[in-house]
Amino acid sequence: MTSRYLSRARGSAVPVLVAGLVLAACDPNRALDVKDVDVVSPGQLNDKTALPTLRNGVLSTFQLAFSGGADLANGGHEGQVTMSGLLGDEFLNAESFPDRISVDQRDIIPSNLSLVALFLDLSRARATADFASSQYNRLDAGAEGQAEVLGLAGYSYIMFAENYCSGVPFSTLDANNNIIYGEPQTREQVLQAAVAKFDSAITIATAKQSADLLNLARVGKGRALLDLGQFAQAATAVASVPTNFQYLIRSSANSLRQNNGIWNYTANTFAFSVPDREGGNGLPYLSANDPRLEVVATGQRGFDRATPFNLQLKYPDLQSSVVLASGVEARLIEAEAGFKAGTPGPAIAKLNTLRASAGMGPVTDPGSDAARTSLMFSERAFWMWGTSHRLGDMRRLVRQYSRPQSAVFPVGEYHKGGEYGSDVNFPVSSDERNNPKFTGCIDRSA
Repeated sequence: MTSRYLSRARGSAVPVLVAGLVLAACDPNRALDVKDVDVVSPGQLNDKTALPTLRNGVLSTFQLAFSGGADLANGGHEGQVTMSGLLGDEFLNAESFPDRISVDQRDIIPSNLSLVALFLDLSRARATADFASSQYNRLDAGAEGQAEVLGLAGYSYIMFAENYCSGVPFSTLDANNNIIYGEPQTREQVLQAAVAKFDSAITIATAKQSADLLNLARVGKGRALLDLGQFAQAATAVASVPTNFQYLIRSSANSLRQNNGIWNYTANTFAFSVPDREGGNGLPYLSANDPRLEVVATGQRGFDRATPFNLQLKYPDLQSSVVLASGVEARLIEAEAGFKAGTPGPAIAKLNTLRASAGMGPVTDPGSDAARTSLMFSERAFWMWGTSHRLGDMRRLVRQYSRPQSAVFPVGEYHKGGEYGSDVNFPVSSDERNNPKFTGCIDRSA
């Protein structure tokens, strides 16, 4: 198995300190208030020897934004994986924190403190990667490290497109550290920006003969094109990616901030349980007994001492890695494109080849487009559970496959009281109201 993984400067929470790297595209006072002034100073940024440290900054900020951390007091908290899964059907709230309960219940306000922090982390990851790439352009254009930071920038944009409402603005800093406020971008514009990042990464990785970084960008481009509804183009983008490829986001025991945040909110604190058919529409993550996602009913209660707790074992410890991109995802993209093209036979064959690799029996063609779609998205859900894919897929079922929202997302009575709401994405953080060009989401639809 080939794999590429993130590494971080040992013991450094955010190993880069430049205003442009921590721009959160929101409150400028908060965005520029960074404590770790110990690795790179602005005066050192005119020397290409600083580029590896800038790359480490990209890796560090992306890890926290994506998979989260364990140290709430020092900046480690929920990541896109857990919070998008909480809004979808992958996690069920089993604790008592109101802001996370409102996400699970699909009833979210822009000032939700958990989501303000989540937006800030992803904004930092995006801004850090964009800044680092600009520094590579100035100091060592076309270096292998630039392909990696461009790839991670692309994935940051994908997560904004998949998990947030349409209308996310992206601000920047000019040469004098003045904020240049960004215009709200539609989902399509954000995805097109991601494709452009991946295209640039593909060019550099090809020139440097870096197979792992080339495959990272190819899978990212295929994912963005799939979100854009360009199915045949998505399949073409991933066609050369080997099935055994993985790019891993590594966690670490070096600091609480670097612990695997998914493990933290499940096995470590019993805060997020794995639901079984949440809200009627959710998938049977427990009762399916699927080897791709090992879930056990513990017989215990969650952190709230009320919710029966089902424990995920995919991320069993604080150093567990999380797959960001893989050859399995490439084959799933090809299979979905095959169904869309009206060639279910080859699509089913691709699914069954993957299933055989996990020791699972084959599936048969269910015979109708609607049933094939359900099968396709169930396979995606089990293969890529806990990797920040599911919420985007649930939204695509509504947007691209015309399924009613009420037939896709959890509905009805909520297990902590009241009813599920109607939210299908995260709003832009209320901190963004400092941006005079931003007045709110363009729309909150799928």
